[in-house]
Amino acid sequence: MRIGLAVAVVAAVAAFAAGAWSAAPPSPAEKKLQRDVKVLQGQVKTLRGDVKKLKKGVTNAEDIALGIGVFAICETAITADAFQGSWQVVDQLSAATQAGKTYFGPQVPVSDLVGGQPVCQLLGVPRTQTVPPSTASFTALLALFQRAALLEQGALLRQTMR
Repeated sequence: MRIGLAVAVVAAVAAFAAGAWSAAPPSPAEKKLQRDVKVLQGQVKTLRGDVKKLKKGVTNAEDIALGIGVFAICETAITADAFQGSWQVVDQLSAATQAGKTYFGPQVPVSDLVGGQPVCQLLGVPRTQTVPPSTASFTALLALFQRAALLEQGALLRQTMR
């Protein structure tokens, strides 16, 4: 019985192996599908790279938009400071020359807080309500762009030297 079982197992294995080796070559339709799969795999690889670049671009655009917003908040605050300083000068002159008359009255500084943080201070831009007003805050704000331009030039120089 054991010999019969062993012969049956050997015969089954031989039959399976013979069938596997004698498989028909791929049909033209199968060959076309295999080529199409290879093309699609290449396209998927390319698209993955494109998605990675686009994600980086979106992140950069978000960072730029945030920077512009922060800059605009500080710029608005220091512009308001300059206007209010001018109004205080007008009030001082009118009070002195028109029997104490004022046109604008006391001014309240505009808040530049975002999330509880003073934006101009975070940028290193001083806010002053000095009379007469000065352009010192505007100069400090514009210096941010000048420093950024120098850093960008340095980065470009490093790239070209590689």
